[in-house]
Amino acid sequence: MGFSSPLEVRFACRENRLDSFASRALPGYLCVNVVMMDREYADEFEDFCRANPKPCPLLAVIPPGRTDCPELAEQLDIRTDLGSYDIMVEGEVVEKTKDVVRYHKDQMVAFLIGSSVSFDGLLVEMGYKPSFGPTIQLTDVDCVSVGRFGGKMAVTIRSFRKETTEKVWSYTGHFPQCHGEPVGKNNWQELGIKDPDTNIQGQMFEIPEGTDRLYWACGVTPSLVAQQAKLPLVLSYTPGHAMITDLPTESLYQE
Repeated sequence: MGFSSPLEVRFACRENRLDSFASRALPGYLCVNVVMMDREYADEFEDFCRANPKPCPLLAVIPPGRTDCPELAEQLDIRTDLGSYDIMVEGEVVEKTKDVVRYHKDQMVAFLIGSSVSFDGLLVEMGYKPSFGPTIQLTDVDCVSVGRFGGKMAVTIRSFRKETTEKVWSYTGHFPQCHGEPVGKNNWQELGIKDPDTNIQGQMFEIPEGTDRLYWACGVTPSLVAQQAKLPLVLSYTPGHAMITDLPTESLYQE
């Protein structure tokens, strides 16, 4: 299925017609992870994101009573325009669903957090296609806690040919709103990753020989932290199903 605009991709999500990840349906656009919760907890969660900009680059906050975000996405309905959502009740994922219309409440606040999948398409265009990844792993690195919100940082791992590693590191550093440069290279022991060849879902993987493992701070971190806070209800994107926006990733490049 071909798409000519991010709006078409979001409409496909809304109508349950998207059979892939939004970031892969139309590469080259900013993608965001989404976490929604009651306004009672929102200020504290926003402070947590501000205190942890590497794993939680907060790009927009949708206030209570609204489901749109015109500065990032035309005609957005945050309740329907992702490929998949996780419903979390008191710390447990009780359902995965294509929309959250029946769960969303007017007093909810939505947080839109930059994702490193935003620059995957640009890396491919530049000839830096990863040899493996992305996939997610959990580290033993503590985030800065704020009130009830705290936990370990997740990372996204990709592997690259050794001759391209330095270029990938440097280039992605120009996109701090998408997590910026990696937090390490081949340093799973330093990061406290228990099994370097298993992802957060417990699935084993194999890194091609002669490649470097690069680890980026991951935007699943705020979802995990919100889950660990055991709030009455959290609506989150399903990992991998970041929402595509109208902003070309290149427009976020910073010197």
